[in-house]
Amino acid sequence: MNKIDTDIKVSFIGDIMCEKPLLKAAQQENDTFNFDDVFVNMKNIFKESDYIVGNLETVCAGKEKKYTNHIYNFNTPDSFIESIAKSGIDMVTTANNHCLDRGIYGLKRTISILDQNNVEHIGTYKSPSEQEEVFTKSVNGIKISFLNYTYGTNLLVNKIILDNNEKHHVNLLKSQKDEIELLKKKEANKSVKSRLFKILFKIISVEKWIKIKKKLGMTHNKAYKDDEVYLDNEYLEKIKKDIQKAKESSDHVIVCMHSGGQFNEAPGKFTEYMMDFMKKNGVDTVIGTHPHVVQKHEMKDDMLAIYSLGNFNISPSSVYLIDDDLPDYGIMFHLYLKKDNNQVKVSKTSFSILKMHEDANGYVKTYPVDELIHHLNNKEEKEKLKDNVKRIYNKFAVNEKEKISIQREYELVN
Repeated sequence: MNKIDTDIKVSFIGDIMCEKPLLKAAQQENDTFNFDDVFVNMKNIFKESDYIVGNLETVCAGKEKKYTNHIYNFNTPDSFIESIAKSGIDMVTTANNHCLDRGIYGLKRTISILDQNNVEHIGTYKSPSEQEEVFTKSVNGIKISFLNYTYGTNLLVNKIILDNNEKHHVNLLKSQKDEIELLKKKEANKSVKSRLFKILFKIISVEKWIKIKKKLGMTHNKAYKDDEVYLDNEYLEKIKKDIQKAKESSDHVIVCMHSGGQFNEAPGKFTEYMMDFMKKNGVDTVIGTHPHVVQKHEMKDDMLAIYSLGNFNISPSSVYLIDDDLPDYGIMFHLYLKKDNNQVKVSKTSFSILKMHEDANGYVKTYPVDELIHHLNNKEEKEKLKDNVKRIYNKFAVNEKEKISIQREYELVN
């Protein structure tokens, strides 16, 4: 699909991940890693956009901090960022639940590696002054401000509590108080069941435990919504201030929001609250990530709300996935902006559907579905792809079309 003359096309992809299977498959004989092929099938579609934004769901803390060896805690080689840069992705958001997977050191080092590879970034910062700056990008004369916030930082896993002198490192939607309380309850739990699990996880990994549960036919994971609306006025006021500052310096304000539970097809109450908050404060577009499955889009008055783009490149073999909700599919959302009489307007919105393919070694490649279908020789595989594309289309577009053709872009009609 060709761009409309004088429009700019800004595109967004979901969670860019590097889990254990991909890490192992990307390792070369000389102990280096090559991730170029993760993105190779996306290069043509990336070239059709003027600016591309993705959510970086890992840190690059260096080999000495040990690369990923846990299903919920990540550290990826620097070459992953090199491959992101080569692919054509322009910016990544870094405020998400994995940004402290190797502590503040890992957060800062990730920023340095992104800078070395000329990949722009928002959401995590080295200093208070950097956090105060609003990132505004001029794309063909249209000024767009980008903001990025996360619901939390996996405190229950990494146990990292940010003090008052460290809060500037991560843009949070709310304070860590609720997670701190949960951690205290967890550590104070002296029940027999709790003690047994603590002993169990000293003997085997969480990953092995999930594999055992799956073999026994037990429920290995459950979808959950973020239905507890825990708010903090200090943080809401800061977000409000950031939005106002962004509106003063740009034509269009976009918030990239990391929240919403996981593997749930409908957003929870906290994310709904924050969407309404963004609307009331004049945000133009919200792009959601974190649930690991595609969720709906909707118009909230004049604000476009994208609840979840799903994944860009999750590993389909990861044992914690809930396959029923198609985590191996994602959305590439396209926002077309046009300047008309010195006013910037949304001229069109559309989306492409992406599919992750994992080979026998665990290497993951992401395809636009219109290109993937030409790589499939099996008729059954092609029919399955078409059925799943229809499911993803109807979930995201909030439509109930009986037939959906495989194509490059689908226009959103609001």
